[in-house]
Amino acid sequence: DGAVMFIPAEAIFAEIHANYPEVITLAQRLKVWLVSPSTLMAVLTTARAVLKDDATKKQVHIIQKHLQALALDFQRFEKRMDNLSKHIEKAHQDVGDVSISAKKITQRFHKIETVNLLQEESELIE
Repeated sequence: DGAVMFIPAEAIFAEIHANYPEVITLAQRLKVWLVSPSTLMAVLTTARAVLKDDATKKQVHIIQKHLQALALDFQRFEKRMDNLSKHIEKAHQDVGDVSISAKKITQRFHKIETVNLLQEESELIE
């Protein structure tokens, strides 16, 4: 709640600030910002930043609520990730166990084949 008074000439703006302090005081009391061509953009940019900051402050509680919900979601994600990791480790161990069993079965087949070959050779010799 304030106003901007544009003074289009830098010389007049400087004259007011140099020689009319009562005008400056009155403008400040009435929340009127005196601006010149060289100060207009700076004042408008500053005012916009202040308004944006004020709007953000009004939204802080919403942001905090979302951050709390996000923290809960992340805790749930972390727990599920730990469970998945355990399942993957167990599956990896099971694959290793199955591989060992497959090697043992293959070795037994080789032993059986070797025995059969020896029997066939001995039968041929006889």
